[in-house]
Amino acid sequence: MAVMNHSTSTRRRSTRRGLTNRAVRKRETHQRILQSAGRIARREGLRAASVPRVMRGAGLTVGGFYAHFPSKTAMDAELVRAMLGELPGRWLRGLDDLSGLEWIDRAVARYLSLAHRDNLDGCAYPAVLSEVSNAAPNVREAFAEALELRVRAFSTHAPALAGMTPRARAIATIATTIGGLLLARSTRGAPVSEEVLTACQSLLLPEYHAVPTTRSRKARA
Repeated sequence: MAVMNHSTSTRRRSTRRGLTNRAVRKRETHQRILQSAGRIARREGLRAASVPRVMRGAGLTVGGFYAHFPSKTAMDAELVRAMLGELPGRWLRGLDDLSGLEWIDRAVARYLSLAHRDNLDGCAYPAVLSEVSNAAPNVREAFAEALELRVRAFSTHAPALAGMTPRARAIATIATTIGGLLLARSTRGAPVSEEVLTACQSLLLPEYHAVPTTRSRKARA
């Protein structure tokens, strides 16, 4: 009986290890699919991240997709959360030592830079924004959740302006930076492209641009 119990225990441990290994492999494959979809969506939008193309980019067959997502819209919703809901993410990474207006200033200057304008693998907001308004409800919900996280992060640092609360200023800042980048990318090669970037920064940071002090110049360096 003792031998049988030992054998049964060994089989159970082996089964548990097998289940654990399968779960780990499934999670890794799931992430490969999302990463493939993200590479496409950042440059070309959600529609371009079709199931065949995403699975091909992940080195997988199309048939395996539905073991991970019940539908394309389910993948889109999770992808939006992954790309836009991550904090600090690419946009805000490395700003922990700053606060208040300096934090806002650095975030805006980073986003509305020539380098970011020319890096089409940067922020996914401009790539997916026009599609989300007509997307399925679960995708729009995921987008709204991701945006709310970003608004809260900015609200923590945004000083109030006359007639504008920190939250309202945070929302306006995010909307203007994303819209400004989209306009600047759409006019690359024309002088107005750089003008858009500069104008948006001036509008969003009146404290720095109204009077060009030594402090403001150093903060923006």
